[in-house]
Amino acid sequence: MRLSVTLLPAAIRAPSITAATSRTLTAMKMLIKPLTVLGLLAMVIGVFYSPYHAVDQMREAAEARDTDRLSRYVDFPAVREDVHEALRDSLSGELNQAMRDSPFAAMGLAVADALLRPLVDAVVSPAAVGAILRGYMPVADGTKGMELEPRDDVQISMGYEAFDRFVISIAEEDGETVDMVLYRDNLFWWRLAALRLPF
Repeated sequence: MRLSVTLLPAAIRAPSITAATSRTLTAMKMLIKPLTVLGLLAMVIGVFYSPYHAVDQMREAAEARDTDRLSRYVDFPAVREDVHEALRDSLSGELNQAMRDSPFAAMGLAVADALLRPLVDAVVSPAAVGAILRGYMPVADGTKGMELEPRDDVQISMGYEAFDRFVISIAEEDGETVDMVLYRDNLFWWRLAALRLPF
């Protein structure tokens, strides 16, 4: 007995597999573009919002007096160096005026500069940064270098100065302003690295 087998053309044999594969590829292609756009949009929003998130975290840490958490958002060596330079410039101006009347003013400047750094190291601390975020204002002091005084009338504003620089401005009604300057460490992480003081 003979068996006869009829072979069908490939296009007729498996139409369902070819059509299913084609539909899957088409669906994937249609999804790739919107998913890519959504991913890029989410990244842009995250990059833009990242300093605001850092400020929120700093404020929460300041309110909770959680100095360890706050320290993650502050580059203390950079802030201390910045404040040291600002105070030194302020003292230099005052002592230059005094030099007209006293021959010992230059010696006073040298002594003040030697004492200034340990004072700044003591003042620029997690507790002090937290106090500024809670509304305390730094005030120049002739003997202590800098003190923090509580204020009830401060207004806080913030915004970008550049792509990698973000500023928190803390202003009193009389015009005295402290700027806390954050710098971008990477696309999503920011750290406080400078203080612009009102003196």
